[in-house]
Amino acid sequence: MDATNKDRVKPEVVSVVILYEDRKTRDRALDVCRHMQGQVGGEIEWKFSWWRFDFLQDSKLAEQAAEASSVGDLLVISAHPGGGLPDAFTRWVETWLPNKTHRESLLVALIGSEQDPQEDLACDYLRTIATRGKMDYLGSSLLMARIPAGNAIQPLRSQSVERKKSGPDPSRIMPPSHWGINE
Repeated sequence: MDATNKDRVKPEVVSVVILYEDRKTRDRALDVCRHMQGQVGGEIEWKFSWWRFDFLQDSKLAEQAAEASSVGDLLVISAHPGGGLPDAFTRWVETWLPNKTHRESLLVALIGSEQDPQEDLACDYLRTIATRGKMDYLGSSLLMARIPAGNAIQPLRSQSVERKKSGPDPSRIMPPSHWGINE
């Protein structure tokens, strides 16, 4: 083994689970991930899993998503405001939340848009999930509204985390290199 390889430090691996409602909400989460990737470079190795809400109706897919969520470092929920979260999602949460490992993690709620910045029941529910799962919570219906075109990281830097910890930094997310079976 040559000295160059010996001196290399393996990047920290961070597991990110992203759940989204539809193509528009997936694209919103992906835009945030892409911008954040530019902020991090190769400092962290990201392990992504992407799950559309309706995938959770399939028992095998729901089980896989539950496994990923129970040990994930970062859970991102991207949904439209005003409609709440589907029953399949709330039932699914109850399958993994009691088994969640109690290590530092973060739940990020991407709910709302510039056109509809009102917080809704989905945000309240996600805050409750974060509390029950002993996760930090980063969420605001204005989170996405304050992202200037081409600068998705700024609101995340200025947004406060409700329970400050040294958990995963949401500014260090890379987009997936491929969609895999989820798309």
